Amino acid sequence: MNIKKLSFIFIFLLVLVALVLLIDQKKGKKTFRTDLFNADTAEITAIVIYPGADQSKPLTLLKNGKDWIVKEDEKAFSADPGMVKEMLRTLNDMKATRVAATEKARWKEFEVDDSTSTRILVKKGKKTVSALYLGKFSYQMPKNTNPYDYYNRQPEISTYVRVGDEKFVYVTKGFLTMVFNRSLNDFRNKVIIRSNSNDWNRLTFSYPADSSFIMLKDKGQWFVDGIVVDSAKAAEYLSSVAWVSNDDFVDDQKPVSNKYDLSLKIEGDNMVSPIVLTAYAADTTHGYLLHSSENQGVYFSGKKSGLTDRIFVGKTELLSAGE
Repeated sequence: MNIKKLSFIFIFLLVLVALVLLIDQKKGKKTFRTDLFNADTAEITAIVIYPGADQSKPLTLLKNGKDWIVKEDEKAFSADPGMVKEMLRTLNDMKATRVAATEKARWKEFEVDDSTSTRILVKKGKKTVSALYLGKFSYQMPKNTNPYDYYNRQPEISTYVRVGDEKFVYVTKGFLTMVFNRSLNDFRNKVIIRSNSNDWNRLTFSYPADSSFIMLKDKGQWFVDGIVVDSAKAAEYLSSVAWVSNDDFVDDQKPVSNKYDLSLKIEGDNMVSPIVLTAYAADTTHGYLLHSSENQGVYFSGKKSGLTDRIFVGKTELLSAGE
């Protein structure tokens, strides 16, 4: 053979090897599914969570119009919209990075079997569109060739997941049990006040005897009884109550009457309606039962987290020194 023929054969074989490698690579990419959740999150109407610790007490999140409610046994409460949004985002972003096991015999090892996993049923109406089994998580520090950059490295957390009736155990990024495996109170709506204090122009504090007062804003300055409020104290108070959430729910007590002891009415521009907070006398554990128009039908402990002292301040706390 001359050199020309040998060169032709060499090039032919080189191209053939390249094609074989390319085909094998494409096949390798398709050996397992990457999307672990394929439903449209906008069409989801219910999420049922069977906690790994006690699957006999499932939590159910139900869509009610634009809002969500959370149920456990016979108890039902308004759900935290932020928590629901986080769950839907987590479901939508759930991707498999690799396969950890392909046999049912290894389910228990990764805690994705029926008894140890956190089971998630996602529904559209009466139809279950996805069933997920969340297992244990793994924690790994990423490889870094720079020995001086150890403290800047972020840990990589992954969760083992099984989908429906499949035998495969997948690995996906994130600590999924932290998102789904929570208590009833974690899923409840905790909002007391959620508003922009820059829009406020009138705060009416109604207290016993003659201690009531009104805090008014005029041309960017706050006044109480015609006296200028110290700007630093006003800003400190307004920022402390503009965004208030709490999980010290009181479900075993109700106000003995409709007459409240303390109230705060917040009015302002760009507000659909005023925010009204009321406090009702309670036992020594709670001091007062606090209620907000932002979270109807729910009462919070006024004493446990200091909510009463934080919200219902006296006018002497707001006025400038020496006034």
